[in-house]
Amino acid sequence: MLKLRILFLLCLTQLFVYSQQTKVSGRVVDAATGEGMPGVRVQFQFSKIGTLTDSLGFYNLQTYYATDSITYLIPEFTMVTKAVKKDTEQTIDVALKESVTDLVEITVKPPDEFPSTTLHKKVIAHKDINNKEKLQSYDYELYNKIQIDLNNIGDKFKDRDIVKRLDVVMNYLDSIDGGKTYLPVILSENISEFSFKNNPKKKREFVTATRISGVENLQLNQFLGEMYLDFNIYDNYLNIFQKAFISPVADFARSYYKFYLEDSMFIDNNWCYKLRFVPKRTGDMTFEGEMWINDTTYAVKTFKAKLSPWANINYVQDLYIEHHFDQVIPEVWMLTEEKMILDLKITKGTKLYGFYGRKYSSRRNFVINKEHPDNYYKSDFTVEFADSAKIRDKNYWVAHRHIPLNDQENGIDQMVDSLNQDPFFKFLKNSTYMLASGYYPVGKIEIGSIYSLISVNPVEKFRTGLAIRTSNAFSKRVEFGGRLYYGFGDKRFKYGLTTRINITPKKRGMLILYGNRDIEQIGISPTAAAVGSTFSTLFRTGPLDKLTFVDKTGINFEKDIGKDFIIFGGLEWKKYTPLGLATYERINESGSMDTLRHIQSSEITLRFRWCKDEEFISGNFDRTTIPSKYPILSIQGIFGIKGVFGSDYSYQKIEFAMEHNRNVGVLGRIRYGINAGVVFGTVAYPFLKVHEGSQSYWLYTNSFNRMSYFEFISDRYVGGFVEHHWQGLLFDRIPLIKKLKWRLVTSGRITYGAISPKHTAAMIIPSFTKQFGHIPYAEASVGIENIFKLGRVDLVWRITHLEQGILPLGIRARWSFIF
Repeated sequence: MLKLRILFLLCLTQLFVYSQQTKVSGRVVDAATGEGMPGVRVQFQFSKIGTLTDSLGFYNLQTYYATDSITYLIPEFTMVTKAVKKDTEQTIDVALKESVTDLVEITVKPPDEFPSTTLHKKVIAHKDINNKEKLQSYDYELYNKIQIDLNNIGDKFKDRDIVKRLDVVMNYLDSIDGGKTYLPVILSENISEFSFKNNPKKKREFVTATRISGVENLQLNQFLGEMYLDFNIYDNYLNIFQKAFISPVADFARSYYKFYLEDSMFIDNNWCYKLRFVPKRTGDMTFEGEMWINDTTYAVKTFKAKLSPWANINYVQDLYIEHHFDQVIPEVWMLTEEKMILDLKITKGTKLYGFYGRKYSSRRNFVINKEHPDNYYKSDFTVEFADSAKIRDKNYWVAHRHIPLNDQENGIDQMVDSLNQDPFFKFLKNSTYMLASGYYPVGKIEIGSIYSLISVNPVEKFRTGLAIRTSNAFSKRVEFGGRLYYGFGDKRFKYGLTTRINITPKKRGMLILYGNRDIEQIGISPTAAAVGSTFSTLFRTGPLDKLTFVDKTGINFEKDIGKDFIIFGGLEWKKYTPLGLATYERINESGSMDTLRHIQSSEITLRFRWCKDEEFISGNFDRTTIPSKYPILSIQGIFGIKGVFGSDYSYQKIEFAMEHNRNVGVLGRIRYGINAGVVFGTVAYPFLKVHEGSQSYWLYTNSFNRMSYFEFISDRYVGGFVEHHWQGLLFDRIPLIKKLKWRLVTSGRITYGAISPKHTAAMIIPSFTKQFGHIPYAEASVGIENIFKLGRVDLVWRITHLEQGILPLGIRARWSFIF
């Protein structure tokens, strides 16, 4: 019986989800004679959806756009209205009586609201019906074309002798967009088969052809990632560059937009109304533009919009979006054509080069509500590629691309080959790459890193060095890298060697072998700058007097599994030698103190990471994530094995972590997370949980900025954080600050842990550490970001475990490129 009940509930669920069409049939007869009445108008009330009865009085209506009642009307008979149950199939028979007409007084009054408001209300009332998300399933062929252009190049570039001699480049510079000269540098095309299924939601994209031409090494992955995003205007928010813009079709759009009904005409045999929209006030993340609304279904036929002039977004000087919808089958509207143009420059009036991003998408060959078997959607890849996708010839592209390329697009490779002869352009391209990666390409190698050329610490005093790695010109499957640094205080060389091998390029599988001999700070966040970083050492708040000299050798392997899982496995041997105040002491069997010169450990690490629908734009070795709306979950185990390669300890460390980064509409963007862990076994304190601290004026977003290194050590712990970027919600309403485009940011971080006395058998816990007791450690901060589009300054408050003579408040700052 339990199974039957479950089956019955599942059937009801399916009916509730998919039976969205209302079906009404029946017969209309003359009440006096009982004969069928032909030509009776049967219509859903307050709608244009209707039909006429046939010669015998029968009718049949089937629609997604049903209202809650239906009317029956024919001259000389009294109109009848009947209630209708939406989303069900029903029979309604009606008998009409002959009417007796009396003249009555009619009073004409002005409407209670503007026609534009009435129309927009109907658009909102029908948005769920017109949204493709209502469908049980759909398939289509998708063509994507993305083009990146160098803009703002001016006359000086055209006047360069090398450019004048290159006729093909000059021909490209003849292309004018709004009076501005631009030069195409990258062109990407994809043709794919896209399939979607509802309940449960599943999708599959199979790329049948793909190609990219143009300039290599332009670090535009973040930019390209946003270009690949799909926007659904029926959503309340359109997420662009990690900001939530309010859609003009949002349920609450009239609180943020003014609408004007301006025109009406036929578009593709559909009578449509033009609804123009502008923001109600400054300071909101909104658009301005127009949309044409079908008069029968109230679906959006075309949508054209650009960013409002005061949108608080960096570097994007302009954004234009254009969507075209068609009724691919009766009462099913689908996006068939999409255009997007981005103007990316540092500032609006800058003389520096910028970029245009152009996206064109076309969809055709729609199949609606014809599901594939479940196995069809099962895949280990978010996007699958046909074996021949990357080797399609010119004839294939000519036959299959949805629109032909123009002369400039066809010859972009020839143009780029010519442009690469210009030393200045090569320098520009390589400098862009260096700012993003820290390395400058020179033939088959890359030299860097500009972010660790010099640094200062108490052990080395002054430190400098150089790093070299092979480039993609050497190999796209194997990368060799090395670095060499010298400390003038300890007069010692430090070095490291790394090899990365992309074993399975089709489904990322990265093997890394490494060996390092360098100074490290235990208890620093994995995402923080290393001891050798220029910024971390020049702006410190306290001496780096607890450093460790670390010898390590290891091998690890990271592999993508399925669509959402990433697994990591590694083996590492390391030896710690204390420097400065850090000492390694242990009580021996006789009760006296032994000083250890160094300690060793051999560890096996296993980590499982899951994030639903996370996608990446991948290079040969590195990749950039396209953010998912779902949280990232990970669980990690580190297992120390005593006796292997001289390891001194046997222990097990288990840690769980969750992090979620998402837009919260007009409230901005929030990032939050939790972590918890436990250490089993008996082990020296450097291998326990050394809570991440900071001794720098540089603001770290994954550390406790007012906690010192080694201040707290635990073998069981739990913690959490929240960081809220309010974007321009508050400051954009303050006149003077609004011009500066500053943004408010607030955050809080907390952790609590404990340590067992058993670990003193392995090593004495140093006196400069503390115990949590019954009070967790907590920090809170309030700050201003987007200062000169780069800077962020926070006032950080240490709430608990205060120290006498040390102020609980401190200033921290950082810079980063944010949109």
